[in-house]
Amino acid sequence: MKKSGTVLATLGQIKDIISVLIQAIPSTLTKEAAQKIIGNKGRLIKELQRIFQEIAGATCHEEFLTEWARFYQEVFGITADFSDLGIPEKKEGFPWLLVMLKGLTANKLFDKCKEQFGTWRYTEDLNAIKSVRTTEKTYAIWLRDRVEADEENKNKSAKDCEKEGINGITLEERLLLELWYFWKTGKHLDIQNVTLCSGSRYPYGYVPGVGWFDGRLDVDYCSTDNAHGDLRSRAAVS
Repeated sequence: MKKSGTVLATLGQIKDIISVLIQAIPSTLTKEAAQKIIGNKGRLIKELQRIFQEIAGATCHEEFLTEWARFYQEVFGITADFSDLGIPEKKEGFPWLLVMLKGLTANKLFDKCKEQFGTWRYTEDLNAIKSVRTTEKTYAIWLRDRVEADEENKNKSAKDCEKEGINGITLEERLLLELWYFWKTGKHLDIQNVTLCSGSRYPYGYVPGVGWFDGRLDVDYCSTDNAHGDLRSRAAVS
């Protein structure tokens, strides 16, 4: 069976895993202890999910990296090498893996967007913008799988995000995310809202914002105090 291009585990494999879990139950388990476990089944589920991810993670990552290698080949004509890539631990609710290739700059990413669809930018030199993560080497982050930027971060300025320790997406990451999502679906992100790229700063401290307006991708800016409902940072796990 396949789902989204991924071959799912067979019924026989699932039965084998269930059998292993049954074997893990102590033969001396008391009625009282069993009831305690039942009462803490939420915690048990989380621990089992963590273990499943830890054991199966390498395989899951290989599937993601195969897709990203194909993306870079088809969109940039680059044969990507992920042999030394470190992937951060996956966090629940952050299923999109974004892989930023070494040497990609904001200008290069914007120019690639311009080749594919309508664009506008506030300033010609986006490389003047500084980000918390740089492309001195290839790296990966996890993001929420959403068309619109994180609702959890609406009405939060860049200063608010910094105070709350929100690890916000950078301009480069947001541009790459647009390219990847368009390549994968033929559609665009932030149709109704704007991603506040709180991990980046223009000279003089302004914050980039990226959204889809009037059939084009817009890269604009706002102050670090600017906060409203349709301006939202995308949190990253790095």
